[in-house]
Amino acid sequence: MKAAISNSGPLIHLASTGLLDFLFYLYNVILIPESVYEETVIRGKEQEFPDALLIEKAIKDKKIEVKRVKKNSDKYFYSKLHQGEFDAIRLALDSKIEIILLDDEEARIFARTMNLKVKGTLGILIDLYKEGYINLERSLQYLKKLNSLMYLSADVYNLVEERLKRVKK
Repeated sequence: MKAAISNSGPLIHLASTGLLDFLFYLYNVILIPESVYEETVIRGKEQEFPDALLIEKAIKDKKIEVKRVKKNSDKYFYSKLHQGEFDAIRLALDSKIEIILLDDEEARIFARTMNLKVKGTLGILIDLYKEGYINLERSLQYLKKLNSLMYLSADVYNLVEERLKRVKK
């Protein structure tokens, strides 16, 4: 079984663009800490974000599992991270799952120092195309949607577009 840990950002971005269900072609299950559930589902529903309902449905369908993170260990403490990022990294380290889904650069850098394999929303999009779950035209459409939801510099956008176009099928 291929599993990954996720922070809020990738789940929100994938759900908002219609890619959340595709994520489960790459990973059988996604584990999230309670703080990520609180942010994506509880607060998301309070603010009436449609992605919150999609994430909640994935939890009910057991595609996403909410896990409790041990709070008694400060050995991984890093003050620049948000609670969800910190808890997701701690969950990955405690559960021995090496793949973590993170979009925030500071969290990605820290996770790599802890020997975790980091994948972001854009990397997931590229993987979905590489694996044949979506075609190039749809991949580029999803990239445009993601660009409207999350900050992508022109350089990052162009890099991802170029990587998509260079994938050997």
